[in-house]
Amino acid sequence: MIRYCASLLLSVGTPWLAMADNEAPALVLSESEPDRPVDPEAVSVLPDPVVLPARPDVTANSSDPIEALSETAETATVAASEFLNWLGSGQHEALLALSLVISLSGLLWVVRWRVTKDLGRLSKGDNYSILAVARRLVKRFHLYFMFAVALALTDWVMLLPEAVSGFVSIYFVVAAVLQFAEWVQEFSMAAIGRNLKRETEGSRALASAFNVIKWFISFAIWTVALLLILDNVGADVTALLAGLGIGGLAIGIAAQGVFRDLFSSLSIVIDKPFQVGDTVRYGDSWGAIEDIGLKSTRVRARSGEQLIISNTNMLEFEIHNMARMVRRRIETGFGVVYQTAPDVAETIPDIVSKVVKAVPGVEFDRCGLSSFGASSLDYTLVFYSLHPDYNRSMMARSRVLLALFRAFREQDIEFAYPTQTLFIEGDEEAVSRRGEIFVAPDE
Repeated sequence: MIRYCASLLLSVGTPWLAMADNEAPALVLSESEPDRPVDPEAVSVLPDPVVLPARPDVTANSSDPIEALSETAETATVAASEFLNWLGSGQHEALLALSLVISLSGLLWVVRWRVTKDLGRLSKGDNYSILAVARRLVKRFHLYFMFAVALALTDWVMLLPEAVSGFVSIYFVVAAVLQFAEWVQEFSMAAIGRNLKRETEGSRALASAFNVIKWFISFAIWTVALLLILDNVGADVTALLAGLGIGGLAIGIAAQGVFRDLFSSLSIVIDKPFQVGDTVRYGDSWGAIEDIGLKSTRVRARSGEQLIISNTNMLEFEIHNMARMVRRRIETGFGVVYQTAPDVAETIPDIVSKVVKAVPGVEFDRCGLSSFGASSLDYTLVFYSLHPDYNRSMMARSRVLLALFRAFREQDIEFAYPTQTLFIEGDEEAVSRRGEIFVAPDE
């Protein structure tokens, strides 16, 4: 349809442009009328055609990227000069092409303005919605790319001269790569910003690494864009990639510790084994996470001091995140004297179960005779504190033990304490008498 409209515009505009130059209209021969006589006088009034050079060959790869860029820049400069000369020649085809380029560029600008306005109205109040991101992408539809698209469409419709078509091809490739690189960068930054807004609990950690992530993404995008441009202008990017690989390897070896901590920081931010404010235990230490930096993590220990540990070493530990506990398991033991009657000893688990279930904020798990101790019948009690906070769990444990102490007093059940029985030989009176020496437990 576009090709038909342009052909119709070309056929209608040809006589008008010729009369505007006070020249007789050119005689157009049709393929269906090959034997039609041509008036020599009519042909002689045509202006001298502008001879354009053939389209240069930029497909041959050059081993030196700088040399390839210089050759491409020189070729593009010559092609642009020929393109301007062609536009200034006054030929009706050149003027029609110029008007078509200007019209298409203006149409694309109007479409961008209208779409940006409508999307801005629909996405009002949310900078990271899909419509807001689409609005920013449309807003980054730059004029240089509009002009490149208009030139490409004009070349496709009107089949411009070969040298002009070469300039259009070079310009369109460069403009398209730059435009798409900006779109990819904007979309990536919007995705990270949306994640930063959604993750309110870990926003400080994500914000601390946001600039580094942005730098890495931008560097990768524009490196790929540069390589695409060099490849399209005829440069041999193999040697350049090898050089970049060797240089990156050298930098990585020299700063491997920094990069290891940096990527560990990104791993913490993305995987979220812990967040700022969580209480964690790692190795022999534990405390509350205060800050997650690019190289180290700061932990406030229970004793009050601040512990600073590198992100790499932090991830090498087995981390226990106390903040993500649903309930805290508490296990404790107690013993009763051997003088306790077997029937009473059998009822102790039921007594303990009733006592624990009567304490608010805890959940009974099990209780039973676990072993015969040196001076006591040992029982094991396991229950859960429904509040995972450490201080509240310890208060629940205290309430359970006090309730158990009162219940045993009421049932006349004696708690055992360490005792030793001594047998003394040599004295009949002493032999006939056994004495028990009570040993107080260590404090």
